[in-house]
Amino acid sequence: MSLRLPRRASNGRKDATRLALLEAALNVFGEKGYHGAAVDDIVDRAGRSKGAAYFHFPSKAAIFRALVRELANQLVNSIQRKMDDVDSPAERLDAALLGLIEVFVRHRALARIVLIEVAGAGRAFSADLIFVRRQFADLIERELDRAVEIGAIPPCDTHLIATAWFGALNEVAVHWLHDPDAGSLHASYPSLRQLLLQSVGFSPAEVDRVPLHA
Repeated sequence: MSLRLPRRASNGRKDATRLALLEAALNVFGEKGYHGAAVDDIVDRAGRSKGAAYFHFPSKAAIFRALVRELANQLVNSIQRKMDDVDSPAERLDAALLGLIEVFVRHRALARIVLIEVAGAGRAFSADLIFVRRQFADLIERELDRAVEIGAIPPCDTHLIATAWFGALNEVAVHWLHDPDAGSLHASYPSLRQLLLQSVGFSPAEVDRVPLHA
């Protein structure tokens, strides 16, 4: 099934063409990987002309870079909305973890692009890889800072911990993407949330009071 990006207010045909190209790229890169995909594949999937593609994006790399940043922004926005439905620091951090897992489970191609393809595309995309990592880590860091400020957890290096959180989630998700026998990504949620929430100072009893959604 083809994936689609969220719709926004449009400025007309140019925006529609750009969105169609990015949606096609999402599916083509998800299926073939960065190195296996060609601009012609994206153009054919989008039903647009090659000239229209090059008007918006001068190269395959430019399409990929725009897509990665769009996906990272959409991913963080989706997680933020889930966090905004709850109040306590433990629940908000739990919602961030579960929100990321749910998006990856629903959209495996998206997960493959932001976790595997951008890392394997080459040094030219190092800044994009850092951008993806920081988008999620910065979201977690802000929540940890808030938890420290209100006394929910002890003072800690929130920047380092947020980076470590992303690293743990990245390793689990990449293993799930690579190994067909890895089982459901949802199955990792209870253990991950216990590990990550307790790592910042929430007691086992506090973690147990957060509803287990998976």
